[in-house]
Amino acid sequence: MATQRPYSPLLDSLTRSLRFFYLLWGGMLLGTLAAYNRVRLPAFVWTWPRFAKFFFTPLGRGVMLGIGLAMSIAALIEVWELVDHILVRFLHDHERER
Repeated sequence: MATQRPYSPLLDSLTRSLRFFYLLWGGMLLGTLAAYNRVRLPAFVWTWPRFAKFFFTPLGRGVMLGIGLAMSIAALIEVWELVDHILVRFLHDHERER
């Protein structure tokens, strides 16, 4: 049976923070690019022209806006959980000192 690693609150908070910034940055970038029609696709996507052209239709832009919105909402949920995690940890340690 594998041994479990000890829990590290610093590593957990760092991981949650990185996930928050990734989701926020990605959601805002994708949403902005889709809204202003500034999407640039890599060259390998153009080997399937129908698939690549889908992203320039209104439906494709709507899908990208939806994914960007979902990523932004996920970032808000992630920061909510991060703050909750930090506050619970801080208040729990504070209560233990009494």
